[in-house]
Amino acid sequence: MTDPRLQHLVDRAGIDGAINAYSHALDQRAWELLEDAFLPDAEIVLIDRAVTHTPQSLVTALSRNDRTRLSGQHLVGKTRARIAGDEAHAVTEALWTTLQTTEDPTAFLLIRGTGVYVDDLRRVEAGWRIARRELALKSITRDLVPLEDDDLENIRRTLAQEWL
Repeated sequence: MTDPRLQHLVDRAGIDGAINAYSHALDQRAWELLEDAFLPDAEIVLIDRAVTHTPQSLVTALSRNDRTRLSGQHLVGKTRARIAGDEAHAVTEALWTTLQTTEDPTAFLLIRGTGVYVDDLRRVEAGWRIARRELALKSITRDLVPLEDDDLENIRRTLAQEWL
């Protein structure tokens, strides 16, 4: 029999892995990582609540800004999870930023938001996966910011790397 404390740690690591896979997929545009985050038929509800996405329709929706998107970063932390057998409920504090080009080549749109990911997860053969995610917004700001040419060059160099 497995020590329940050890099993809890293993479960938490698997839950954290699924939550982090989502952030890496978005930030690196490594959409294949969504397989490590979501069940194929997962329900994903974004801030506007207008549409419930599947992982595939989420990729389509989030790719709409790829033409203007320079970078994005999703930071997660402070996850609290209740685990009951092969199901779990987790709430994770999140901070995200997106940097986009504008029609003015000297001004960039910086979007910063905070919120919580509210996840229902299921343990499957491949590990823990999100069955349902709701993104609840806490704050959002949009600012036009200048970037130095050297900074822009370094951002573009970073984005050109294959990190994973």
